[in-house]
Amino acid sequence: MTTIRRFEANDLFNFTDVNLDHLTETYHNGFYLQYLAIWPDMCALGESINKDIMGYIFGKSEGEGKMWHGHVTAVTVSPEYRRLGLARQLMQLLEGVSENIANAYFVDLYVRSSNNVAIRMYQNFGYIVFRRVLGYYSGEEDGLDMRKSLARDVEKKSMIPLGRDVTDEDDYG
Repeated sequence: MTTIRRFEANDLFNFTDVNLDHLTETYHNGFYLQYLAIWPDMCALGESINKDIMGYIFGKSEGEGKMWHGHVTAVTVSPEYRRLGLARQLMQLLEGVSENIANAYFVDLYVRSSNNVAIRMYQNFGYIVFRRVLGYYSGEEDGLDMRKSLARDVEKKSMIPLGRDVTDEDDYG
């Protein structure tokens, strides 16, 4: 049985095992604490019956005008708890907060262009590749900016692929 609950500051002492996956971006504690202070509704975790952290999600709301959106900063599930639907539950939670509390037009996320398993998973969740960001991951690997429109984006304009590669410095819409 899995319990989904808000991520708390004390959880930072217990989630290291989840971050051992080589595809998981790991940040310093101050980074996570900033998210917990500013966007607490967008930070959650899945906990096992034994109180083990199975996975987590950190997100935020950002942008202006029709670019106002929810952003998945990090979502990861420990290898032993994958394929149980936890990533879907965590993503649905962030999408719900983005839609119902932040009133966002869409949710976006970045994924390594080589992470085909994650790309397929996000596509199954309704995300599309909006654009490729050249050298997004430390200049060594491209990132895919994937998006899913929410109810406020009635015409689904946020789902129209940009149609060209960009760099992280490019100003785009």
